[in-house]
Amino acid sequence: MKAIFKKRDEPYIYPEYYMQLQKWWVEQMTNLTAGLSKTKLIIFLILFVFLAVSYLTYNICTVVSGDTSSIKNTSVISKVKPINETNN
Repeated sequence: MKAIFKKRDEPYIYPEYYMQLQKWWVEQMTNLTAGLSKTKLIIFLILFVFLAVSYLTYNICTVVSGDTSSIKNTSVISKVKPINETNN
């Protein structure tokens, strides 16, 4: 357990593909938000958080309420047979 929390002597080197993906993401987000003011960025952030929380809350409420209307066809689910059972 002690080895997990031991301070590293050398820094972690990220893989090249990770660094390329990170650079691409930064460039895309910079291009998308280049002309937006601080107020608009805050509004979009609040909108994004609201939509994400709403979607996740909806999913949690659907699971908790036990709503099974999303299952279309239950006839394809067959009984699980034990391994030792023979077909007679």
